[in-house]
Amino acid sequence: MKHLLKLGMGTVAAMLAVLCLATSCKDSKDDVKDYDPSKPITLTDFYPDSGGVATKVILNGDNFGGDASMIQVFFNDKPAAVIQAIGNKIYAICPRKPGEGDEQGLVNCKVTVKIGDKTVEYPNPFKYRIQTVVTTVCGIVGAPDDVVMGGLAQTSFPPVTYLAVDNDNNIFASLRNRNNYYNYNKVILVNEDEDVSRLLIPDTGAPLNQPCMLDDGKTVFIPTDNHNDYWTMSSEDMWSPIKHQLKPTTGMSNFDIQFKHSFAMCTVDGYMYVRDKQGILYKFEPETGLTTQVAAGLMSGSDSYTAFSTKNPEVLYLAYTNNHCIYSYNIKTGAHTLIAGISGKSGYIDGNGASAMFNEPRQLILDENDDMYIADTNNHCIRKVTPSGKVSTVIGQPGKSGYQDGSPEIALFNRPFGVCLNKEGIIYVADYENQCIRRLAIE
Repeated sequence: MKHLLKLGMGTVAAMLAVLCLATSCKDSKDDVKDYDPSKPITLTDFYPDSGGVATKVILNGDNFGGDASMIQVFFNDKPAAVIQAIGNKIYAICPRKPGEGDEQGLVNCKVTVKIGDKTVEYPNPFKYRIQTVVTTVCGIVGAPDDVVMGGLAQTSFPPVTYLAVDNDNNIFASLRNRNNYYNYNKVILVNEDEDVSRLLIPDTGAPLNQPCMLDDGKTVFIPTDNHNDYWTMSSEDMWSPIKHQLKPTTGMSNFDIQFKHSFAMCTVDGYMYVRDKQGILYKFEPETGLTTQVAAGLMSGSDSYTAFSTKNPEVLYLAYTNNHCIYSYNIKTGAHTLIAGISGKSGYIDGNGASAMFNEPRQLILDENDDMYIADTNNHCIRKVTPSGKVSTVIGQPGKSGYQDGSPEIALFNRPFGVCLNKEGIIYVADYENQCIRRLAIE
C-alpha cells in the first residue's frame, strides 16, 4: 500500500487496468497469492522489450507474490523501481543508462528478478536505447495568462520560471504574471504520473523565484523578490501555503534582504542558504527563519541561482545571471572560485572553464555525479558543466529560439529559466516564453 500511496491513484488505476486486461480480469487483487519460497520463480517475457530511461515495463511470470517491497528487479546490475506486483506480473520502471552503449547507442540488458535469496533471469534481453529527447509535459504556447488546471493535456498557464520536485514526483512551478509584476503571480503543482495539475497559490503578490526542497523531501521553500518574504508548503499539510519572513539574529541591524532569487539546502549544517542581489550570502534556520550573514562581496549587482554539491556538500554553486558565469563558494573555507564562463561577457562557447561562455544562466541542478545542468536562458539551451569545468550543450539550438520537441538535432526552447531533477534522472525544464514545462530524458 505504501507504493500505491506514493505513486498516486491515477497511475495505480491505469496500471491495474493494464494488468486486468492482460489477465482478462480473471483474478482480483484480493486473490493474489503470497510469494512461496518453496516454489521456483518463473519468468516468461516482458513488455515492451525496448526503451530508454523511465520506460514503464510489465514483467510476466509466476510466484511473484503481491508485496513489491520484497522484489528487486535489475537491468544489468542497475536496480529498477518496482512499483507493484500482482502474482504473475510486476510493474517496474527502467533505470537510467544501465550500461555503455554500442555505436548505435544500444545496450543489451539482462533483466533479473530477485525475491528473497532467489535470483532468476529472463531468457531475452531488454534493448535499452541511449538517447536524449525532449517532450512537453504540459503548457500551451501562446496561451492567455488565465491558469487552466486539471489533466495535463488541457493545462495552460502564463510564463513559467523556476521548478522543484519532491520524492513523489510532484513538480512545483513558479509562474510569472506578464502584465503586473507584483500581482497575480502563482504557484502550481504538476504530477506527470497522475496526469494532473493543481493551483496551489493563486496570488503570491511579489514574483516567486527558485523553489527549494527541504532535506526531508516533503517541504518546499520559495523565495520572493519582496524583501524578507518567503513561502513554504508541505505534503503533511496538503500543500497549504504559509507566508513567512526571515528574521535577523541578535545584533544584526538594518536587516533587509534585496531580491532573493534562490534558496539552497545545506546538509552539512542543516541551514537554508540565500544570496541577495547586493552580493551578501546569508543562512537561516528552516524552522524559525532566524538569519545570519555568512559572507559579502559575492558578485554584487547580479541575480544568482544556487545549489549545493552532491559529493562535496560544503560547496555551493552559483550561477551569476547578469555576469554570465558559474562560481563555487566553500562555506567552510570561504573560497569563491570561478568554475566556468567569463565574468561580465555574454556569448556562446562550449569549452573548459574560463574559455566557455554563457548568456544569462539561471537555475542549476547537480546529479549524483556532480554534473551540473543549467538553463542558459538567452542561448535557449540546457548546458552541462562537469566537476572539472568542462562545458557542453545538452540540448537546444544556440541562439535560436522556438518550440520543438525531439532529439538534440531538432529540439528548441525559448528562454528556459528553470530546471529540476527527479529521482529517476529525468530533468524538467521551465520553458519561460513557451509557457511550458518540458521533460528531458538525458543520458
